Amino acid sequence: MRLIARLTKLEPVRFVSHLDILRLLQRAFRRAGVPLSYSQGFNPHPLLSFATALSTGYTSGAEWIDVKLDKDMDTDDFLSSVNAALPVGFEFKEAYAVEDRLPSLTALLESATYRVTFSADTNADELKKDIAALLSGEIIVEKRTKGGLKNVDIRPQVIEADVAEEAGHAVLTVKGVLNTSGSLNIELLMGALARQSGKNYDYSVHRVNVEFIGGRSTPV
Repeated sequence: MRLIARLTKLEPVRFVSHLDILRLLQRAFRRAGVPLSYSQGFNPHPLLSFATALSTGYTSGAEWIDVKLDKDMDTDDFLSSVNAALPVGFEFKEAYAVEDRLPSLTALLESATYRVTFSADTNADELKKDIAALLSGEIIVEKRTKGGLKNVDIRPQVIEADVAEEAGHAVLTVKGVLNTSGSLNIELLMGALARQSGKNYDYSVHRVNVEFIGGRSTPV
């Protein structure tokens, strides 16, 4: 059986790394009695993967996982049993049984939406002007590639951006490309913003959701 599920990662566990989350999920699945499938070979490992990794320090409402099971399991049973085994800050919100022919979740990704919440001393009107100026032309950043450091323009990876004030904080909502050919890196975008504006921003990042091919909020 192949199962896909959406995991949330909240403030109490924001600094748990991607690799540590993988290990944590494996332990939670074992405690919950989830019949994981394992790879063949000398060093078998659970057939469990994420659609995309989340930067350490970020929170998220939409971390999609793909897992293979040795036998069928009701999705409601999966959610209740695994959530009972997870620490506070992690929770599965939905799960679907899918056919093996469904492409990998990574191949289905299209974009992601982030909420960047700034410290209370950040003026929303000034931030809006700084963002507009940043997006008015190329955004050249130094990016590490297989061939080494390279200057690239990340402006085409920004689909849309909007600044609003919420509960006394300036909030930037930005939608960016997220696929196998290239994805928006929020840290590079924030670094470019700081260089252009000459301001050192203090902020936190929450991935609101990811969008799959066709603008879908779920892979199926």
